[in-house]
Amino acid sequence: MIGGRAGHVKTIFEKIKSGYPHLLDHLRTMNAPRECAKAFQQFLLCYQVLVLPQRCIDIVLGNVVGVPRRLIALDVLNLLLEEYEDTRLHFAKRYLQMMRCYTLYGYLRPTEMQTVLTPYLALSNIFPGPNERRGILLKSMTLLEMFLLAQLLDDPIALSAELQRACTSYRATKEGTKANTKR
Repeated sequence: MIGGRAGHVKTIFEKIKSGYPHLLDHLRTMNAPRECAKAFQQFLLCYQVLVLPQRCIDIVLGNVVGVPRRLIALDVLNLLLEEYEDTRLHFAKRYLQMMRCYTLYGYLRPTEMQTVLTPYLALSNIFPGPNERRGILLKSMTLLEMFLLAQLLDDPIALSAELQRACTSYRATKEGTKANTKR
């Protein structure tokens, strides 16, 4: 971030840190999704807040070669509902839904010069550890799917149905058949 953009990030970060009572209204009027995502990244790093429980992280970091990122994301979101409750679940849901908004409304026409950065900005907050080039791509793609599907966290029945459809579809594919026969 350069120039005035860095100033926006700092202002947003300070408002998050202070618990500014009108934070959501402020973020809506700013129309600066990259800066908001960056400020939340700084906040999560500064206070070492884990968005996802370790079991969810392990799914993404596991041996999931050939498994569609959408299926992995649905599995992680479903497990999130089982692993967290109350405040932790509320925070994780709202964070993922907020990042969904930044992804959808901040970058309606990505170009070569302006890409969807929110998954990349959130990567180190959600998946700690080394990030080699291939790993960054796969984790970022999974995060993007999680952001796009985050609204399903408010409807566990719809999430479960979508996960079931994705599993059925995957099993019907050539890759899914290979993975099932290797077990």
